[in-house]
Amino acid sequence: MGMTSMLMQITALRLLLSTFSGNELDIGITLSFWLIWVGIGSFTGSKVKLKHAFTFSFIIISLLALPTLLSIKAIRPVLSLEPGESTSLVYTVVSTAVSLFPLCLMIGIQFPLAVLYSGSRDAPGRVYGLEAIGAFIGGVVFTFVISGRIGAMELCLILSLVNILMAAYISKKKIITVLFSFPLVFYIGFHEISVSLPWHHLEPSLIVESKYGEITVIKVREESSIYVNGQIAFTYPEPQGEELRTHLAMTLHPLPSRVLVVGGSIGTLKEFLKYPVDSVDFIELDPRMVELSLRILSLKEDKDAIRDPRVRIINKDGRRFIKRLGKPTYDTIVLNLPQPSTASTNRFYTSDFFREAKGALKEGGILFTTIYPSTGYVGRGMQMASGSVYNSLRSVFKYVEVTSQEYGGLFASDSQIHIDPGILEERFIHMVTNLKYFNQYIFRDAFSPFKVDYVKERLSRIKIVNTDLQPSAYLYNLMVWAEVHGGKALTYLLKIRGWHVIALSVIALISVSLFIFRKKKQVISYSIFTTGFSGMSFMLAVILAYQAAYGYIYEMIGMLTATFMIGLWAGTYLTKYAKKPLLVLFSLEIMTIILAFASPVFFEAELLFYLLCLLSGAITGSQFSTANLFIGELKVAGRLYGLDITGSFLGAFIPSMILIPLFGIYNALLFVVGIKTVSAVMILSLFPPFLKRG
Repeated sequence: MGMTSMLMQITALRLLLSTFSGNELDIGITLSFWLIWVGIGSFTGSKVKLKHAFTFSFIIISLLALPTLLSIKAIRPVLSLEPGESTSLVYTVVSTAVSLFPLCLMIGIQFPLAVLYSGSRDAPGRVYGLEAIGAFIGGVVFTFVISGRIGAMELCLILSLVNILMAAYISKKKIITVLFSFPLVFYIGFHEISVSLPWHHLEPSLIVESKYGEITVIKVREESSIYVNGQIAFTYPEPQGEELRTHLAMTLHPLPSRVLVVGGSIGTLKEFLKYPVDSVDFIELDPRMVELSLRILSLKEDKDAIRDPRVRIINKDGRRFIKRLGKPTYDTIVLNLPQPSTASTNRFYTSDFFREAKGALKEGGILFTTIYPSTGYVGRGMQMASGSVYNSLRSVFKYVEVTSQEYGGLFASDSQIHIDPGILEERFIHMVTNLKYFNQYIFRDAFSPFKVDYVKERLSRIKIVNTDLQPSAYLYNLMVWAEVHGGKALTYLLKIRGWHVIALSVIALISVSLFIFRKKKQVISYSIFTTGFSGMSFMLAVILAYQAAYGYIYEMIGMLTATFMIGLWAGTYLTKYAKKPLLVLFSLEIMTIILAFASPVFFEAELLFYLLCLLSGAITGSQFSTANLFIGELKVAGRLYGLDITGSFLGAFIPSMILIPLFGIYNALLFVVGIKTVSAVMILSLFPPFLKRG
C-alpha cells in the first residue's frame, strides 16, 4: 500500500509540474488535494462493511492507476492551452483536484480496511508504520532505479499488475490474475495517445524523461522549441535573440577574457567566440539536455563552436558550481535563463546567489541577467518581480545598470559600468564584426539616458529583496496570473497582510481552546490535526528550501519524501508500547515547537535537509501512535487518520498558497509554532492536577 501510494504520488507530482509549466507552487496544491481526498477516503473506509473489501481495494486501485495518469495529461488539451501557455490559479486548483480524486479516495479507504484486516490492538500504529516503510522503499526505488529510466505509463502499468497480484494473494484466489488484461489493454490502447496529448495538436519530435524533468522538443518547420516540464527553455535556431543577449552582455566589459554562460541554448556559444576570449564555459545541470541540444544543432557554425578548444561544456548545477569556485575566476557571467517564475529559476535571482556570483567575478567583472522585457505598460506584478531582482542586485553589488525596458537587461559589478552609447559603440566596432542582426546603433536605444532613468525609477519603488527563504517568485507569479487572467480571488489574496493572518489565527486558536479545554477526545483530535499540519508544513518548507539551494527537486523529491516516511515508521515503532502515552505526546509537542524554531539551521547543508525530514517524520509518526494508544479504541483509528490527513491537506495548501508566497518559509514555520503551542497547552490540561504542579 505504502509503495503504491508513494510511487503514484511522485508520478502525479512530476506530471502536474509539467502540466503547469514547472511551477513548484503546484507541489503544495497537489499534496493538499492528494491528502484531503485520502483523508475523506479514510473516513469513508471506516464505515465500509463489505466482505472482502480489502481485496477489492487493491483491484480498484490497479484499475485507476493508468486512467489517473491519462486524466492529468488531458488537462492542457481540455483547457485548450497552447504549449508554454500558463494556467490560471483557479483552473490549476480545480483540475488538480478532479484528476486526483478517484485514486486518492481509494488509497484512503485502504487504511481503515487494513487496520480491521489486521485486528490487533496496536494495529493502527503498526499499519501506519508498515505503510511508511513501503513508502520509504518506493521513494528510494524511484530516486535510484526508476527516475530517468522508466516512463510514467510503464510505471503505472507495473503498479497496476502488482496490485492485482496482491489482491490474488490476500484472497487466495488465482482467478483474480485474469484482471491483468485490463491494464494491459489500456496501456496498449492509450500509450501513443498519451505522448502527444498535452501538446494541443502539435506532434513532439522528441520526448526525453530525464532525472531532472521531462524534456520535449516541438519542431515547426526548421525551428525547434525545447520545453522542460512544460516551460519553454529556448528556441533553436534563434539568431536574432542569440545576438542580442550575447552582445549586450559582452560589450559592457572592456576586455572579457573568461566567460561563464549559465543555461540556455548551446547555439549562443558561437556569438561569444566572436570576441577575443580565452575560454567560454557553458554550464547545464542536465546531461540529457546537453545531449538533446547537440542533437538538434543544424548550423555549421554552431557545430564548429562546440569543437572550439576554448569551449568547455560542464554538466553541473550552475549555482553549486559558482559557489564552490572559491576564488575570482570570470570576467563575465551570463545568466541565460527564463524569468524567475519557478523556484528552480528563482534561485538564480536571489541576493543569496548574487553574493556567491560576486565571489566568482574578477576585479571589474560583470554579471548579466534579465528581467521581464516590455514594449508597453509594465503592470504591478511585473514591476514587483523586476524590482525585487534589481533590489537584490543592489544589496550585493556597488553598481547596477539597466537597459530600457524593451531589452530587459540588468548588469551588476563592484566596478563602475560604462553605459555611454558612444563608448559602447566604439568598443563594439573594434571587437566584433560579421553580425546579421545586432549593430552598434542598438546601444543608443538600449542605453538611452531618458529610458534608463525611467526604468531605474520604476524599479527603485519596489523595496522587497528576493531571497532563498522568501522566494518572491511565488508571490509575483500569483500577481502576473491575476493580471493575465483577471482572477478576483487572487487580487484579494495578494492584499493579505501579516496582521490579518495573526489576528485570524489568534481568534481561531482561542475559539478552539475554549471548545476543547480538558476534553480528552477533542484535545487528542486537535493534536493529531495539528500534527498533520506541522508534518506537511515541514515537508513543503524542506522541498522549497532544497530547491532554492540545489535546484533538482524533480529528481530528489522521492528521496526527501522517503526519508520523511522512514521517520514515520521509526516514530510508530519506538512508541508502540509507550507506557505513558499522554506524557510522550506532550513531549513530542514541545519537540515540534523546538524543531520549527531551529529549522533554518538545517538549511545550511544538504545532509541536514534529510535529517530534518527524518526528525519531523519521526515526531509525526510518534504522535499518531501515542494518540491511538491513549484513546485505546480501535474504531477511532480511521477517524484520527482522517484528521491527520485533513491537517496535512491544510498544511500543504495554506503555506503554499498564502504563508510562503507572502511571508517566506521561516515565517510559515513560525505559524506551526503557534498552533503547536496551543496544542501543547491543551494536552497539559489533561494531566492530573498534581502532575501540572510538578
